[in-house]
Amino acid sequence: MKALKNGCFTGLFLALALATQAQIAVGVRGGATLAKTTGNGFIENFTGQLDYIVSGNGAVFLTIPLGRGFSFRPEIGYVQSGAGTALGTSFNVVGVDMPISGTVRQRLTYVQAPLLLQYEFGQAESSIKPYVIVGPTLGYLVDGKIVSRANLLIFRTQPTKIDIGLGTFNRLEVGGAVGAGFSFDLGISKLFIEGRYERGFTRVYDTSVVRLPVHNQSFSLLAGFAIPLGR
Repeated sequence: MKALKNGCFTGLFLALALATQAQIAVGVRGGATLAKTTGNGFIENFTGQLDYIVSGNGAVFLTIPLGRGFSFRPEIGYVQSGAGTALGTSFNVVGVDMPISGTVRQRLTYVQAPLLLQYEFGQAESSIKPYVIVGPTLGYLVDGKIVSRANLLIFRTQPTKIDIGLGTFNRLEVGGAVGAGFSFDLGISKLFIEGRYERGFTRVYDTSVVRLPVHNQSFSLLAGFAIPLGR
């Protein structure tokens, strides 16, 4: 694991070195994420069924050509993970059962630096090219919240947010990402759409008593654009 962390930092330095030698592009991307903190059934034994949460994410990035369709794509941005569960009960009012339901969500916000290798397929003159990406990710946990809201008949309360103390969490997360997409060459810029899967390798919780096998995973649908520098 230490070697993987060192590799992530080395990749950042390589990005700076390569940027001085190649025609690079700078871009932004964002999208929607389905994220879930999962323990492969272990944590669900105590919490019950956990649901994916929907969140947004975004990043800025560089695309550094390496030749023969390959590019190095370092990013810096934010992503949210966590999990949710639905609650339900009822109370009796003058002989009528009144249902109450609600949701509880744990949201963990990370500053993340994916270091991706991208490979484009197709002819050089084609304006639409499919591509694949793969690489390590390095994240740092900056915020945690419990978000809850209740439903009573047709009424829905405003969400209540409670900050989570991060002392029991592993602040540094090393993971991996893999995905595929299409890029569209518009002359002075490139647009792209992309699907991505990410998995955390480090444990979410850092406890000295029990090493909980709990990790983050997510599926994202992203879109963005990049503009070559120096044009």
